[in-house]
This record gives sequence, C-alpha cells and structure tokens, in this order.
Amino acid sequence: MKRAVIPSEHLKCKSLLPTTRTYTTAYIRVYFLLINIGLFSVLFSSSLLAIEQTSVDEIFSEIESGMAIKPAELTRKLEYLKTHISPDDTPHFLRLQSLLCWNYDPTDEKSRAQAIELANTHLASDKFKNFPEMLTDIKLCRAWFYQHQGRVELALEEYNKLVGDAYQLESPKLIADTRSVRGSMYSFQGNFAQALEDLITAQHLYDSLKLEYWALYNLTDLATSYRRFGDPQTAIKYYQQLEDKFIKLGDINSATGVLSEMAIALEELGEYEQALEKYQRSYQYWTEQGSVLRSSTIAVNMSGTLLKLNRIAEAQAYLAEASRSIKPDNEAFYSFMKLFEAQVHLMQAEPAKAITALIDAKAAFSRVKNTRGMAQLLLLESQTYSTQQDWKQAFISLEQYLVLHNELDAKLQSNRTTEMRTRFNTKRIETENERLVEYQRIKEHELKIVKQNKQLEYAVLILALIIILIISFFAFKQVQKSKLLEVLALTDHLTQLPNRRHTYATGEKQFSINPPSLALILFDADNFKAINDSYGHDIGDKALLELAKISSVHMRKNDLVGRVGGEEFLVILPQTTLKQATDIAQRIVNSIAKSDFSDIADNFGMTISAGVAAQEKDKSFSELLQRADSALYQAKSEGRNRAVSNTRLSDAEIHKA
Repeated sequence: MKRAVIPSEHLKCKSLLPTTRTYTTAYIRVYFLLINIGLFSVLFSSSLLAIEQTSVDEIFSEIESGMAIKPAELTRKLEYLKTHISPDDTPHFLRLQSLLCWNYDPTDEKSRAQAIELANTHLASDKFKNFPEMLTDIKLCRAWFYQHQGRVELALEEYNKLVGDAYQLESPKLIADTRSVRGSMYSFQGNFAQALEDLITAQHLYDSLKLEYWALYNLTDLATSYRRFGDPQTAIKYYQQLEDKFIKLGDINSATGVLSEMAIALEELGEYEQALEKYQRSYQYWTEQGSVLRSSTIAVNMSGTLLKLNRIAEAQAYLAEASRSIKPDNEAFYSFMKLFEAQVHLMQAEPAKAITALIDAKAAFSRVKNTRGMAQLLLLESQTYSTQQDWKQAFISLEQYLVLHNELDAKLQSNRTTEMRTRFNTKRIETENERLVEYQRIKEHELKIVKQNKQLEYAVLILALIIILIISFFAFKQVQKSKLLEVLALTDHLTQLPNRRHTYATGEKQFSINPPSLALILFDADNFKAINDSYGHDIGDKALLELAKISSVHMRKNDLVGRVGGEEFLVILPQTTLKQATDIAQRIVNSIAKSDFSDIADNFGMTISAGVAAQEKDKSFSELLQRADSALYQAKSEGRNRAVSNTRLSDAEIHKA
C-alpha cells in the first residue's frame, strides 16, 4: 500500500516551537514585555517612598530589554520589584503589573486564565487612564493570552485596535511590539502579506531603536513567515544569521529554537536527513535541560519528518512520547500530533484508528483556524476512507480538500503579489519608521529636560500664562475694534442710523422670508434744498437728525429706519400689511408736520412725503423698492406732506389680503 503523503506544510505547528520565544519556563515570561522604557522613566517621582530608585530602574530595563534571564534569577528580580515598589508609586507600580502579566506561562491553561484576569482587574481600575502607553501594553498582554487560549478572532480584533492606539500615541516601541505580535499571528494563520508588512515594519523600528534582542526575535518570525510563504532559502539564510548571533550572546535556548526552525525549512526543501539531524540536536538539548514540553514538541515535528523517510516505528515512538505531555488545550501541536498518528495508523493498515485520530485533529485545526493543516487532514482523510472503500465519504473529503487547496493557491498568488509590493515598499516603511523614531527621541529628550528642570518649567508656564493674558487682552481689544469698524461701516455717520448698504442688505434678507410679509416706507424731506440754501447746511444736518429721531419713535422692535440718501430715509417693516404700513407712514408724516423745530431755528418748519409699498408679486427687493419710490414720486406730485401707497393688486385682492 502506498503510504499517505503529508505535504511539508504539516510543520505549521512549528510556529510555536521553542525558538527565540521560549514558550515555557522563565524565557517566555519575559517575552513581549512591551513597555516604552524611555517614556516611562521620565514620569517617575523624585520621592519614591524610600525605594532604591537606581536598582529598580536597572531591573526594569534589564527584563524589558528582552535578554535571556535564567528562571531563578528572573523570579528573584520580580520578587525584589514587588517588595520595593509601593502602590502609591503609580508609574512604577503599573509598570510592574505589566511585567507580571507577561510573566505568566502561555502553555499552561491555568496561567493563561490568571494573566487575563490580572489584566482585566487593572484595566477596570482608574490608575491606567493617565498612562496610555502602559494601558496599551497590558491590553496587548491580554490579547496575546487570548490568542494562546485559542480565541484567535478576539485576539486579532484586539491587535487591530491596539496597532491604531500605538500609532495615535506615536510610540515607536509600542508600534513595533503590536505589529510584531500581530504579524506573528498573521503568519501562523497563513496571511503572509499582512504578516510580512507588520514584521518588516517592526524590524525597521527595532533596528532604529537599537533594541537588539527584540530585533532578533522579530527577525525569527520574519524568517518563519518567508518559510511558510514558500521561500525556505531566504528563511534559512536568516536562521543561520540568527543562530550565530544567539550563540554569541550566550542565549543557547533561542539558538536551539532557531535550529528547529531551520530544520523545518530544510524539510520543505526536501532535505529530510539534514532536517532530521537538526531536530535530533534540538531534541537532545531540551531533554538534557529537563524541558519535557519542549522536547515533546520537537518529537511531534520530528515524527512528521520520519514518516516522510518511511521510518514508521521511530515516528510512532516519538508520537507516543509526545502524547504524554501534549494535551488538547495545546491545539497547535496537538492537531499535528493527531494528524501524524492518523498517518501512522493508515500506513499500518488500521484505517478505523486513523479516522478516530483525524476527528481529534480536525477539531483542533478548526479551533486555531489552521487552513493549511486542515487541507492536509482532508487529503489524508480521503485516503483513509478510500482504504475502507467508503467511496462517498472519500469523495466528500477529497472535494473539501480541493476547495481548500484552491483557496490556498489563490491566496498564495495574491500574497506573492502583495509580498513583492511589500519588499519594494520598504523605503516607505523605513522613512515612516525613521520619522516615528525621531519623534520619539525628541519626545524623550523633552521629557528629560522637563524632569531635570522643574523650576524652569514653572517659570516658563508662568511666563506663558502672562503672554497668553497679554495676547488675549490685545486680541480682545482687536475684536472690539473690529466690531466697532464693522458697525461704523454699516452706520450713517450723521444720524447714526443704518446706512444705505446695511438697510438694503436687511431688506434683501427680509424679502426672502416666506410667506411674503414685508412692507417699505420711503420718505424724504420736502424742499430740503431750499432749507439748505436758506438756513445753511448745519441747520440742514440738524433737521435730518430730527427726522431720524421722530421716525424712529414710531417703529417697533423689529422695524428698521435707515438713511439711504441725502435727505431720503427707508423704513423696513417685517410682518406688515400695506394698510398697516400706510397708517405708520401717515403717522410719521403728521408727527413731523406738527413738530416744533424752534430749537433748530426761529420759524423753522418741515414736512415730508412718503411712498409705501408692501410685498406682493414682486420678484426682487429692488422691484419692491422701485414701487415705494414710485409712490414717493406720486406723493411729491400730489402736493407733498402726505403718504401714498403703491399696489398691483385689485380691490378684491386687497380686500382678501
């Protein structure tokens, strides 16, 4: 019987191998401690309630650098921080809570739940509100544990929000951290275009910030993404560089993790013997270190390689060993462990046992949304049902496999196009990252100056306040002056009534109101030229002032009297009928005719003529004004000292109105 063929992509689970992110013991506990050291350090108070300031900050910096720390040493340092940091020292206390959140073991179900509970407890308090970088960091910690709980959709939703928050804060370290974590998840899910864009962006930021360890960890994910993407040669080139660098740094755990990733890439190139040799070295190292879970994960991956070499008995032995440590809550490895068990059963002509193992594997692949792993499973499932001569079920599985395979091919083609664009778009990423880093450096420098020069800060604030008050005073004066100029520009200098421009503008505005209800009174002094000639222009000006005063007395609150010519006045009467306007005009005419002007000059008298028109069928304010002017001309022609109205309506229409 031809043995089942498992594509090289079965090693999808190896994204969770103990590489630079050591997923057990102390090294995972410091992974992604995403705190912007430079920004937070300037916020600390000078009086820290007898805390050993230098020691505390040095420990924070050491752990947050990402460097490898032995478990016992890490525990001692964390206990020191908990002992020496008071809850009243809010910046340090919150920084510690973030460290503790990331310290939980993501491979342990209970620890994952405790980390999420810790994050929720602190996020529900008010302490983080004034520290947005720490708030973002602890939310990222929670999302990371959501991911390891298998709640990948919730984790991705949180990652997307946090990337936006990091950019809003313009914090290069947080941007790098959030995009690195999200990119790693995208890579695991097979979304390589997004993964590469995130990881390349993070890589440039880490390099610019000179964060050596985080840059190496991110580069590992970047190399793994290239491997998964179908470019194992590029991945191997990166892995070899990483292995050398980790060995020089003395981080053998991370170097061994990279060795495992290199084995995956070699396997995908068909170099099974070389891959097996590296797996065995990695397996031996973790066994000697007493790390049962890590050695078990290597055993799972190694069994897949052994099956490719048709070394079934050895593969079965490694799978049996792995099954003692890898449980269903560790979906990534559990899914492939069950898949390889199914393949062993099929190769040993035990299809019924193979189906049982495939059922467990399918549930795990579904929980972590591993499409590539599911495609491999469906192919093996089809082969298994064929062995049982269950042709219908074999066809269904094969059909489902082809659907997923075509989806993956289409996605891969799209990803190749996007990946090429991403590679050629690195200049834009570099420029953007350089701007962020430069902004961050400027911000840190400014904050350090503020911390070191508090008195100068207060002096600057006081000086700024004085300047603001002075500017506000002059601005207020300027506003008053502008308002005065505006009033002057719209006011007749003699009578202090609205001038021609203001009056006409008001008329135009009132004319446009529906329903039409505007009336106008246009009046001027009779024989005014004779007054000027007989009494002089000073008396004429006084006469015009009296006309303004008397006409204004007869107006309502919303009416307006304006001077629109030498001795010509226009009255705007909103909400007024023709009859009402005519009555008002006649009262003004009578009032002026009866007024005593002896204080202006002896034996001085004056009358006016008025034309009245109300809005009817006029198409414009100018047309209505023209009718009022015609009525004024008629009043002059009929002997002056009177008010004449102008209408286009019939008697019946007037009566109806």
